[in-house]
Amino acid sequence: MNRKNFLSTATLFLISILFACSPMASMDLVSPADAGYDAKKLNEIKDVLDPLYEDGRIPNYVVLLAKDEKIFYSAIRGNTNVNGGRPVDKETAYMVASMTKPIVSAAVFSLIEEGKLSLDDTLNSFFPVFDDLFVAPGGSFDSAFEELEREITVLDLITHTSGFTYGESIIGLGDVAKQYDEIGVMSSERSLNENLEILSEVPLIAQPGTTFNYSIGLDLLAAIIEKIEGKRLGDILKERFFEPMDMKNIGFGKEDFSDGDNIAWLYGAPQNGVKPIGKIKDDGISWKFAGLPFAPQPGLNRQFDSGGGGLWSSAEDYLKFASLLGAKGLWKGERILGEETVKKQTTNLVPGLGLKAFEAQFGNAASMMAFGGGLGIKKESESTDAVDYYFWGGALNTSFWVDPIDGSAGVFLTHHFPGQYNVNDELEQIIDDARF
Repeated sequence: MNRKNFLSTATLFLISILFACSPMASMDLVSPADAGYDAKKLNEIKDVLDPLYEDGRIPNYVVLLAKDEKIFYSAIRGNTNVNGGRPVDKETAYMVASMTKPIVSAAVFSLIEEGKLSLDDTLNSFFPVFDDLFVAPGGSFDSAFEELEREITVLDLITHTSGFTYGESIIGLGDVAKQYDEIGVMSSERSLNENLEILSEVPLIAQPGTTFNYSIGLDLLAAIIEKIEGKRLGDILKERFFEPMDMKNIGFGKEDFSDGDNIAWLYGAPQNGVKPIGKIKDDGISWKFAGLPFAPQPGLNRQFDSGGGGLWSSAEDYLKFASLLGAKGLWKGERILGEETVKKQTTNLVPGLGLKAFEAQFGNAASMMAFGGGLGIKKESESTDAVDYYFWGGALNTSFWVDPIDGSAGVFLTHHFPGQYNVNDELEQIIDDARF
């Protein structure tokens, strides 16, 4: 490793202690050894991420690892803005996009445990506007439309087997996905009811329950739980998770953060004549992404809280949620999620699809993958039910994972669109190998 960029384990731990002394810190610090891990092996995490940063492919990164509600490792590099800004830290807010889904799914399962909702409840029982949906098989408008063989259920929505999709700009399929993009399905600049009306006019791409198609299903589930609770999604999540767990830097709008200036700028792939930033200061880095012409504004102009991708979060606050799953619903001795709730969320809810169903959409990154409640479930192998880890990620190169062996959890955040650097398997394997 380049000596200039090398940080010893002792230095990393000292930095972590300094972070912990800030007023907003709430997770205690322990050494890797006290958590049962080899510090030298954990530093291989930087060997994976530093080349991406030094080659100008990601603007910064934050990695935090925790076990038993205590952070035992951190690797942090870069600034909120590559042209200045301030050093990123464990409280810097990033748009976590689809990492919103597991949190909203946890809220859904909480309502199920409380008897307010069922996996068998149908979408149209909450929103009759979806009474007369049709299916365009494969998302093609050239095929004959089909009537629904059965109604869409809560289970379908939470497992992405509803027949809804996303636009082509994310991972959508066929003519239906193109139409999603053209009309701006689930646009944050429209009211939720307006979006539901528009969505109900677009056909599904498959019969409910038959195939996995990553979709806007969690936005619809968010609408359902808002209707049940009579509150906005952000307020529901605050009451159930953010306030009880002392999360001060997570939410749908800038008002949800303790420091509204500690926000990572977003960068994207050069396209449509926009050139990469290149070298802008004497740090040896030639940035290979393009910049946005404005500072990020969490929740700007939003008319509803997107349950599928609207959250911004710091690494520490998301790590608290991941640690909650690792502890089977307990946080600092308090029951936040029912143990049965966590069990359901981390159980394969679509066993009939098989492990190959997810590779069609996510490629090799989804090999040996099953799916629970808003979570991917990575199997040890195709021939066993043993789970390697639970995980999910976001479109801006963010991810988290939970290890069922010891309940440890990790978060990786950077801010680059589209998602190009899926390092989950690599990082998680390093951590496995570092465990005593």
